[in-house]
Amino acid sequence: MQNFNQFVFNSLLGDEQFVRWAKGEPCSNPEYWASWKTQYPDQGREFDDAVKVASALSFAAPSISDQEIAYMWQNGVLRKNQDRSRKKIAPSVLLMRIAAAFFLPLLLTTAFLYFNQARLQKQYSAFVAGQSGKNIAVQAPIGTRTVVDLPDGSKVWLNSGSRLTYPAFFADNQREVRLEGEAFFDIEKESKPFLVQNSGPTVKVYGTRFNVNDYADEDHVVVALEEGSVALDLKGKEAFLHPGEVSVYHRNEHSLSIAKNDLEPLLCWKDGKLIFRNTSLDEIVRVLQRQYNVVFEFDDPSLAGYQYNATFRNESLEQILQLLKVSAPQMQFEYTKAYLTKDGKQVKGKVVVKRKKI
Repeated sequence: MQNFNQFVFNSLLGDEQFVRWAKGEPCSNPEYWASWKTQYPDQGREFDDAVKVASALSFAAPSISDQEIAYMWQNGVLRKNQDRSRKKIAPSVLLMRIAAAFFLPLLLTTAFLYFNQARLQKQYSAFVAGQSGKNIAVQAPIGTRTVVDLPDGSKVWLNSGSRLTYPAFFADNQREVRLEGEAFFDIEKESKPFLVQNSGPTVKVYGTRFNVNDYADEDHVVVALEEGSVALDLKGKEAFLHPGEVSVYHRNEHSLSIAKNDLEPLLCWKDGKLIFRNTSLDEIVRVLQRQYNVVFEFDDPSLAGYQYNATFRNESLEQILQLLKVSAPQMQFEYTKAYLTKDGKQVKGKVVVKRKKI
């Protein structure tokens, strides 16, 4: 029989999302845990035992949170207790020793959590207090998209060139993040609100799916609600969004408008698509600059107002420029790819939009 891999066992119990999944609670990427044994067949025993322990914790110590369980395992508190407890038990029969090797770790961990909840929570609270004020910043490089798993199990998709800042641990009364750029949020439902700070109205939700576009080079901050409800706080005044509605905060006028809208062009970016409906070339260019890390220049400024209806699915920039040219034969796009200078500096790619000479 293959030796038990204690490291794998401990790593699983030190993962908050695994603990949530094992307890039958909502977690990020449940398909990953469901297929774990298929991907790692040699570690099935460790996985099964970890599931048993996490399941036991759910009824033995209901007031200890998933984060607390993961923290205690990561920091060896429970493992040290198990080691001490094992030393006190000396079965005289080999059969009892074999049974104890499988059962006692689970039993002792459960009993330890049940009788030591107050001390564990105090230790965990001290740890969280020491982490308060420490923020994590995640940025999606130009031309890429990034997925972020937040401490509460919520998931955030960051669009190209966007930045999300959030605390290592959320406060007891609210969950607050700051966004620069664009992100799609899938928020875990909790009693404490989730706040998204940006350059427009503060977005306040409890559990919902929505998109915020707050790129600095745009004139508006746009919030699109897919499901649930959203409250928008603008200088102490609240407005509410319902599914299928879009809010537009006008930076210059400091005003807010809300209307029903087609959400697909606003949300499709996270699936690798770009959809434009009666969109000016000037607007399209700003999106392409962020997505492909290039600079556009208009040789003839009047071309910027040309309207397009187009859908792109993971096409290269060259392919997109060719499609734009087909739709507007009077235009031509001169594309110079990015390159390195002799001293090793990178020069961005450049696209010059010109009116085609007849």
